[in-house]
Amino acid sequence: MKKFGLTLTTAALLVLTTNGCGSGGTANDAATSDTGKASNANTQEASGGTVELTFGFNGGDGPTYDLYKSIFKEYESAHPNVKITPQAIAKDFTSTIMTRIAGGNAPDVFWMSNQDMPSFADRNALLDLTPYDGKDFQSGDYLDNIMAGYKWKGNIYGLPGDAAPIVLFYNKELFDQAKVDYPTAGMSWDDLLQKAQALTVKKGDQIDQYGYAQDVTWNFWAPFVWQNNGDILSSDGTKSAINSPESSEAFTFIRSLMNEYKVAPTASSMQTTPSYQLFQQGKAAMYFGGSWVASTILRDTNFEWDVVAPPAGKSKATAMALGGFAVSKTTKHPEEAVKFLSWLAGEEGQKRKFEGGFAGLPTLKSLINTPLATKGFEHPTYKNIHLQEIVDSTQYARVAPSSANWTQINAEMTKLLQLYWNGEQEIGPTLESVDKQINEILSGK
Repeated sequence: MKKFGLTLTTAALLVLTTNGCGSGGTANDAATSDTGKASNANTQEASGGTVELTFGFNGGDGPTYDLYKSIFKEYESAHPNVKITPQAIAKDFTSTIMTRIAGGNAPDVFWMSNQDMPSFADRNALLDLTPYDGKDFQSGDYLDNIMAGYKWKGNIYGLPGDAAPIVLFYNKELFDQAKVDYPTAGMSWDDLLQKAQALTVKKGDQIDQYGYAQDVTWNFWAPFVWQNNGDILSSDGTKSAINSPESSEAFTFIRSLMNEYKVAPTASSMQTTPSYQLFQQGKAAMYFGGSWVASTILRDTNFEWDVVAPPAGKSKATAMALGGFAVSKTTKHPEEAVKFLSWLAGEEGQKRKFEGGFAGLPTLKSLINTPLATKGFEHPTYKNIHLQEIVDSTQYARVAPSSANWTQINAEMTKLLQLYWNGEQEIGPTLESVDKQINEILSGK
């Protein structure tokens, strides 16, 4: 069986995932075109007055890149005055794009994560799309919580092309063997703990099978903070909100699964064997992970599994990664670039992408509740898997807090929280340190 189909571009920004889990990793890239050399086509026009637009693709050669190229050919057929030249950027994507923008040779249109967008917009690197709203695209056509990921300081700097929420996967065979009821959408934290306890198997002093597994990067602990009505940043993004009783309770619960109840692998042990591998190997009964694993590693398992929307606390919440597109502020063809972007992220472009097997969810209200929404996750070997649960999770999914300093904030949080996850520090002083560091970053100290 072929292990990987079309790799989810969104997962590439998982700076979300640890240890390179799933099909994710970091937002990779290093500027190369099909010939391995960056093109300056955005400053030129092809013969006959044809406008040539360059597109910066986050990734190297492969099925997804080929899919995009076929989509571009369709656009060119319908718009004979436009030629799209793709540029595959397989390493250090974010820094490469920013360097090329500074050098005046950036792609006209390029992939853009919602996490990076504010910092690009603050550096005046992106074309403000707000004036084109209502003319070339309708921002109201997108799911509100998804469109919010591409708005910054009241303006629009990108359009979302695909989404991937964090959901709960479970091994049906392990549940059946233990005679434990399957997880349900929105079950309580107590229910999660009880099921995890019932599914944890010891051999002597060693854990042979965990009841639950999750990573400890922000997008896996943030849902519990949000479910408990806590937050990371204030609503206006100007100060930290993480040092609260709500956040403290959420972090305490997650670590208790690892260190107190011992139903989940510890943070240190996951540096050797990532949580997704434990689930893939049948060594964890439940896995709180990105929806993209349904289209990657779970196609290579030898057990029956299913998926359900995440647990809930006081509120329903989960994290969601977005992949979208933006236009360079330095493009010589802003009108043509915006029209192409609007088509690519619009209904026609999304239909072609997901019909082609792209593993993600559409971002348009008109497509999210159609069979197309789950098409990229489907596989001939999957039987009775409730993929609609992934779609349903988008109703209350949230993206990374909007901040031009998010990359730095996330790096500092990860470093300081590691002491807590490793059991070297309690949650009170940990959150005080995190809170202080976030506020210093936001204040420019």
